[in-house]
Parts: sequence; structure tokens; C-alpha cells
Amino acid sequence: MSNDTQRLSSEELNDMVEKYLEEGGEVTRLRYATQKDINTARRTMHHKNKAIAGSERSKEALAREEAKESTMIFSKTDRWKDEG
Repeated sequence: MSNDTQRLSSEELNDMVEKYLEEGGEVTRLRYATQKDINTARRTMHHKNKAIAGSERSKEALAREEAKESTMIFSKTDRWKDEG
């Protein structure tokens, strides 16, 4: 998928989920990404790429996000688990 805003067909999504599960992944909850989710993922990937290239500012941003996540009572995975 070259365009990251393009929607997947149900068949494509099912194939991707099946592959993920076969490789040992666990599905906690499926939902469409919000614009906020997309922006956050883009920002994170931007900082990861810049950090690899040596950007101290991006390394600090990633460290802040990791520190924030470590103070949460429940992990990101636990927060996404479906109780029902």
C-alpha cells in the first residue's frame, strides 16, 4: 500500500491478521485508526528514522515517550485488551 490513507479491503485485512497470528502475534482489539493515531505513528516513525541518523533531539523525544509509557499502570497491550 503506497498511500497510507488508503483503506484496506476486508479480504486484505483478514489476510494480514491471519499472517500476524501465524507468526505468533496476538490480536487484542481491531479498530480503524483515527487521524490522531495516524499522526502519532507518523511522528514516532519520523523520530525513529532521525534517531537512527544520529539526531539527538529525536533520541530525546523517543526517550521521553518510553519514560512516559513506563510510568503507566497498564502496558499499551493491556490497555488495548478487550474485556468482553
